[in-house]
Amino acid sequence: MARFMVSVTSVFWTAIVPGGRQVRVRILKFGGTSLAGIDRIESAADRVLETLQAGVHPLVVVAAMAGVTDQLLALGRQLHHDPPAEELDRLLATGEMQTASLLAIALRHRGVSARSFSGSEAGLLTDGNFGRARLRHLNSSPVTAALAASEIPVVAGFQGATDDGRVTTLGRGGSDLSAVALGVAHAADRIVMLRNVEGVRSADPRMLPLSYRLERLDYQSMIDLAHAGAPLIHPQALEMARAHQIAFELRGMGSHSDSTRVAADCGAAIPPVWMVMLSNPVSVISIDSLPHDVPMIARVMRLLDRTDLKLDGAVQKTDSRSGLAMNIMLPDLEGPVLLEQLQDYLREERQISFQLERRQRRVTLVGRGVTSRRVQLAIDAVAQRLGPPMVSFSGPRHRAFMVGDREGRDWLASLHQELIGR
Repeated sequence: MARFMVSVTSVFWTAIVPGGRQVRVRILKFGGTSLAGIDRIESAADRVLETLQAGVHPLVVVAAMAGVTDQLLALGRQLHHDPPAEELDRLLATGEMQTASLLAIALRHRGVSARSFSGSEAGLLTDGNFGRARLRHLNSSPVTAALAASEIPVVAGFQGATDDGRVTTLGRGGSDLSAVALGVAHAADRIVMLRNVEGVRSADPRMLPLSYRLERLDYQSMIDLAHAGAPLIHPQALEMARAHQIAFELRGMGSHSDSTRVAADCGAAIPPVWMVMLSNPVSVISIDSLPHDVPMIARVMRLLDRTDLKLDGAVQKTDSRSGLAMNIMLPDLEGPVLLEQLQDYLREERQISFQLERRQRRVTLVGRGVTSRRVQLAIDAVAQRLGPPMVSFSGPRHRAFMVGDREGRDWLASLHQELIGR
């Protein structure tokens, strides 16, 4: 277990490092897009320095540069269609180690004592489930020693190691888990997620400039958002933070950017529907007449799991008269490629039929009121003008459906104005 002591004051959490000195620690977690290139790494270093100058000791966690993990995965699959999981984890972990070293170099150039850590060097110990490892415990001693020496630890997220030293990765979004685990172990006062967008907004400002920033949200709202297909923070990281009552702050990279604070008691009323999302164009592949056969479904899921293509959204299963039906969503240009793979993979199953719909958009509503009559009336009103939505699916606190590419932005603007607009 983590070996540290925590002292609670009336204002801040503080960690006690060797020698009895109290250190106010804050986690700064940089995502891949905020580190994509030397200029952005320089900006990240400036943000770390600003935090230090404000009297707070940063503990930095980094993701790989945007696109690097996918590039490494593609390289591995050029050599082997199904690379050994243990070697693949060692390969993918180098992406985060690269950015950790680069950011530490940038900080040293600014006269700051900084040191990069791999996940295992930072004490993150996991089970041996390569590719989807789970954190088992954290030895806080190495990073605590760096804090005691007034060094800024820069930790490679997304990774850890087994008890016998084998490198593991935590799955997509795993650097969020690294950030929360380190925040718990080192008694951080908060976890700041630094992104290219200021806080959490009611809609993507690139698609709807009139959207607004939500100043405060609770943990459950962010978990709802992740389940709706937009995991701004990994849902397991949110559950861990909620269990240990550590607050999040989602902030833009600008020095004075606005933020959204996420905590147990957000201190503000959250609207029944607080976000409308519109996906980029997607393809929808419908597979009909799949036998009610567990091995058959397992074959399809294995193909989807190992494909080079990035699936966008979940696989939806619904019963039909002739068997099981599946709807698969993925980026539009990749739809024909996956369709060809599926047809070849299941060519011996003559009864299965396939259909491909290109240039679709997924509209998603998020909030506790998505099943209300008001929401249904708003959808019906827009449908009368733009045409009915196609495939629909939902969860306890989100509701989504497919519309044509041309009508997507009209759906977004109309539902936002009716259900959220101020």
